[in-house]
Amino acid sequence: MDSELRFRGSGANPRFTKWLANLKQVGSNILVTGEVPDEVSARASRFLYGREKRRFRILALTDQTITSAESRLPEDAAFDDPTTWIIDQRRGERSVPATAGGVTAGLDPLGSDDARQLCDEIQSAIAFYDEKAEGLDPAELRVGVDSLFPLVEEDRSAAEHALRTLGATVRGVHGMAHYHLRVPADDEVVERLMPLFDARVELRKRPRQNPEQRWYAPKIDAKTPWMEL
Repeated sequence: MDSELRFRGSGANPRFTKWLANLKQVGSNILVTGEVPDEVSARASRFLYGREKRRFRILALTDQTITSAESRLPEDAAFDDPTTWIIDQRRGERSVPATAGGVTAGLDPLGSDDARQLCDEIQSAIAFYDEKAEGLDPAELRVGVDSLFPLVEEDRSAAEHALRTLGATVRGVHGMAHYHLRVPADDEVVERLMPLFDARVELRKRPRQNPEQRWYAPKIDAKTPWMEL
């Protein structure tokens, strides 16, 4: 049974702090679960993308239930930033840096719910930023996919293959990727997919309460208590 990483006062448990610092150094893929409103998912995305002067962000959108795509990015980032690459399979649109024309010229028009295509384009974006940065520093690259649900519903086998491939690519550049899956923590698809991820963040929104998050750390067989997001 997993142990709980408890927090005392304003300081995080040392085990959790060490584990999280390691994720940032070696690269990680994080599954974000929980049946929550769109604005809670957006808030979690902003938190996971982070705010740093030098950061490259890739946002992949697949879910038709998303009400505000722009709200996924932190306040210091925008769709037209040269450090932001947007792949929107919902509308068949992409927003990429002006200098990436040579990359996008070889890409197919965007389809919908296509895990293979999404994986290929995210890999192309990662390669572009890795070359632009002359080698990405740990945690400098942030990737977000919102959400996995349409991909899994369309073709679970293809989605799992894409996640394995993409996960290895993200770790290869020491990046951090998060993938939303708005289902309960005990849904069978969570158990099925979890071996492909390094961590899981569970979200919840209780009436008249602020959104909360709880982190699960499989490698150290532990979890945090519920914390405000």
